[in-house]
Amino acid sequence: MESNKRYLKIGLILVLILIFIYLVKNLNIFDKDSLLNILLSEKERDRFGLIFAVFIGLLMVFFVPLSWFSPLAAFFFGLKGFIYIIIGGLMAAILSFFIARMFKEDIIKIINKIYYRKERKVDLDEVSTRIEKYGLSYIFFMRSMPFIPFGIANYVSGITSVSLGDYILGTFLGLAPSQAINSYFFVKAINIGRNPLQVLVAGLIKGIYVVLIFLWQRKSKFNVKE
Repeated sequence: MESNKRYLKIGLILVLILIFIYLVKNLNIFDKDSLLNILLSEKERDRFGLIFAVFIGLLMVFFVPLSWFSPLAAFFFGLKGFIYIIIGGLMAAILSFFIARMFKEDIIKIINKIYYRKERKVDLDEVSTRIEKYGLSYIFFMRSMPFIPFGIANYVSGITSVSLGDYILGTFLGLAPSQAINSYFFVKAINIGRNPLQVLVAGLIKGIYVVLIFLWQRKSKFNVKE
């Protein structure tokens, strides 16, 4: 039984490595222009929305930033673009969660290496401790705040004991409002020539949301800078 589990892990590692090599070498996934060209080439396909969600979900597993996809979703799908971002984000979150659970010790090393490539104000051990202590409410808080990258948060959550249900619900509740506001803002920005006033209104809404999030972070018991 143990040997079968070991072979399964080795096989999964090889698959992930091969997928990553293909994505980097053939699709140049860490270049925004390359991603835009890929998606433009697929735009006329049936069920493009599903293709978009699955594609960005896969990319986020390999740490392509979630923030790259909000303007693209607005460009391709308009106001409903946030729906595809949420679907892709949840797919990435769940897959990363299970990868972290399966390869816990190796994931810890990889995440630390990626996260601490530059100076950070937030310590991952502290984040992990708070996930363990507060569960769903802290997942929701973390998803609403910009202090930790989406992909990193996925894997850090996976190495804790938080339940899958709390993790998914907290992720959804954190993503939904921010992505809905982003979609509205980017759609109005794309169409700035038609109605500049609407862009100002969208910018004001986004600004108010950012201020509220900042104040919540400062006052919350979850504040990781305490």
